[in-house]
Amino acid sequence: MPLDETISRMCCLVKGGFGDLSNFDRAYKRHEKSNEHVSACARLSCMGRIRVEHAINEGARIQVAKHNEIVKQNRAFLNRLIDVTSLLGRQELSFRGHDESSESSNKGNYREFTETLAKYDSVLSTQFESSTVFSGMSHTIQNDLISALAATVSDQIRDEIQDAPFFGWQVDETTDISCRAQLSVIVRYVESAGRIQERFIGFFDVSGGRDAQSVFEILNENMQGYNFKDKLVAQTYDGAAVMASDLNGLQAKVKAIAPSAMFVHCYAHRLNLVLSQGAKCLPECRIFFASLSGFATFFSKSTKKTSFLESAGCSRLPRNAPTQWNFTSRIVSTVANNYDGLLQTFENIIADTTMDDDTLDCAKGFVRKLEDFEFVFMLYTYEQIFSETDVVFDIVQQRAMDVLYCKNRIESLLAFVKEKRSEGAFQAIHAKTADLTSDPRDEPMRKCRLTQLQDPQVRYRNLYMAILDNILEQIPRRFSNLESMLFLELVNPGKFDDMRQVFPEEAFQSVLKSYGHHFDSGRLRSELQVLYSDQDLQGNRGKLCDYLVFLKDMELDSAMPQLYKLFSLVATIGATSAGVERSFSCLKRLKSYTRNTMGQGRLSNLALLAIERTLVKSLEKTPSWYDRVTDHFLEKERRAEFTFK
Repeated sequence: MPLDETISRMCCLVKGGFGDLSNFDRAYKRHEKSNEHVSACARLSCMGRIRVEHAINEGARIQVAKHNEIVKQNRAFLNRLIDVTSLLGRQELSFRGHDESSESSNKGNYREFTETLAKYDSVLSTQFESSTVFSGMSHTIQNDLISALAATVSDQIRDEIQDAPFFGWQVDETTDISCRAQLSVIVRYVESAGRIQERFIGFFDVSGGRDAQSVFEILNENMQGYNFKDKLVAQTYDGAAVMASDLNGLQAKVKAIAPSAMFVHCYAHRLNLVLSQGAKCLPECRIFFASLSGFATFFSKSTKKTSFLESAGCSRLPRNAPTQWNFTSRIVSTVANNYDGLLQTFENIIADTTMDDDTLDCAKGFVRKLEDFEFVFMLYTYEQIFSETDVVFDIVQQRAMDVLYCKNRIESLLAFVKEKRSEGAFQAIHAKTADLTSDPRDEPMRKCRLTQLQDPQVRYRNLYMAILDNILEQIPRRFSNLESMLFLELVNPGKFDDMRQVFPEEAFQSVLKSYGHHFDSGRLRSELQVLYSDQDLQGNRGKLCDYLVFLKDMELDSAMPQLYKLFSLVATIGATSAGVERSFSCLKRLKSYTRNTMGQGRLSNLALLAIERTLVKSLEKTPSWYDRVTDHFLEKERRAEFTFK
């Protein structure tokens, strides 16, 4: 090649040089688009990167191709098993059958679904016919698929929390059908799109210990991956009876490692439910509330028994749902207001010759209960308290962000209870009870030796005062942080006009005192002043969630980041949520009488898929869904091939 000719570096092995330098620019651009030049560029990029064994050994290349084809088939088969598992989990359907042999008429939903799909799906049918390694039907594979799906959902929740500025948790405890104490954990945060989310984390067995230290250790161990030490801003324990005495200790332990984790009473958790659960430290109260729920159970799911209620002119008793917000007050109110009618109802049931023996025995027991002085005395004691707490609850829930108003209502409630803690109020309840039942001095001596030596009136006075003292102790403890939450008023739309005139310095200092390290105080003050003075920013959005979405949609989260963070903080604290009750309902459905041997891990994973079914369905629409689940599935060693070479 002549020295005065220009060559293409990429094409020097296949092309000659170029000597017409006057047309070089045009020729260069034309050459750059030519097939030869593009091919040369591609070969140069691949030079040294093609696997040597494939270049020199065609057999190895064929083996890899066969392996990858098998992997492709296995993954396609696994994808269908993932779909079946996801469907059963979301719909809270059982997986296994009592007899899963080939001759069985009911092999369980998992096998029956996949075998039905195999009639129309060649991937499933081929795998069932030819596979000797991976049929996907074993109980171990089912558990692993459930675990992989749950892990993928948990990863998504963890990622969303990492993107959120804060999160809070809500914890409560209940007992499942197999008498295991289950701790339910719900997290609340504002996701990247500006929407408030509540997500279920899991059930955790606390049968081994329900004290503050045991619960703290479970939370600390299972929430490490959520960076709660830096991001946790609210901790809510919804009146769990097992934690009532240790509540302050648990709060302190969490706050010691997560300094921003303020204790918040969940206003959506009915105040009288909290009070009734906390009162169970008194043996008489524990027996009373257990007996009370029996009334609702007796009439549930029986139209015949309910007809006796209606014929006696009684109101229907609420469904037996002890975790529902207003169950406790409704059952107290219904029994108290229909006392005579209920007594007549049970006597009519006893007189009915068509009733079975169990029903007759229960009816006689309820008559004895309604004629028992202690039961009726406690019924009307709580009826007078709950009638007031219901009103306070409704007001506080509606005006949760008006902290000063809520504080005044709580103080008024305390004053009411203190007023009832008097000799006159006690005598009124005692006299009302005595009019309905026999004199307690005439009751058979069935109490413990200590109470036998007491005058009955002295005993009931002590019980009455103990109940009110318990309430006077619980209410301040539940709302002890109310003053420190004065900053909620900063985002109260009803006060924006007043704040435009006079900046709410006290509320502003409140947020700095509790969460100051999360904010730029100077910038936050300026952004709040702009909000209070700009009608366009305020609009007519009355709900906190609407403001968050508005700020996000208008990209004001970037223009006013401190304001957006404040709205997110208030939304995260979430004083009006009851997610744990929803998880308890799911627990009871999943672990029913027919499925009471389910392992803890499987129970928690299935609950996650059922409770977060909306999230699961949204994840199923993403391109990476199957790969993410498969990656978790492959964390355990598999005999079948699922990894491409």
